[in-house]
Amino acid sequence: MKRGLPFIIVVVVLLVAALAVHIDWTWKRKLSPRGGRYFFHRVELAVPSFRQSEEKWRDDPLGGVAQNGTLGGEGCAVAATAMVFKFYGIDVDPQQLNWFLPSVGGYTENGWIYWDRAAWFAPDRVRHVYEDLPSYQLIDSNIGRGNPVIVRVRLPGGVTHFVVIAGKDGFDYLVRDPGAGSAKGLYPLRELGSDIEALRFYESIANTNSQLSANR
Repeated sequence: MKRGLPFIIVVVVLLVAALAVHIDWTWKRKLSPRGGRYFFHRVELAVPSFRQSEEKWRDDPLGGVAQNGTLGGEGCAVAATAMVFKFYGIDVDPQQLNWFLPSVGGYTENGWIYWDRAAWFAPDRVRHVYEDLPSYQLIDSNIGRGNPVIVRVRLPGGVTHFVVIAGKDGFDYLVRDPGAGSAKGLYPLRELGSDIEALRFYESIANTNSQLSANR
């Protein structure tokens, strides 16, 4: 019995460690910008880039209401959503989505987007799936199957901001940023210096024109 005790202890320790890893991966909470499952090969999703500050739409008021701010100043959620929809092959840009949303009550009184109603822009092409706390499991499983996700972060000064996670390299999540970081292309989320506070994602119904490229 004594000779088998070390083996039993090792097994118990390994089981506890495996359980801890599983809990960390599946637990929905505010997350570090690095973590989850290690991606041995860099994965990049071909998500297009839309800049809030694009001259064509930067001065457009959100939902046509001046008090809600402009796409250039407060339109990160709209721009991020438009990037994901465009990735699905939907003909849309931030200006078109911003024009559409008031017709379906797609903004709150404060100018915040109703994520589920944004999917009504192309109900035969996209569906709203999730809007809640993040987990590494939800993010990694989506990236692994070629589906980008939208996350909320908090910039220095306390302002919230939305970016699209469009890839992963090791433990680093790679993002398309509709804001000031757009000039950097696809870059590590950790550079924003914020935890991941919230998660939103959609799914392509037709699953067309979605491309997954893996740079090895």
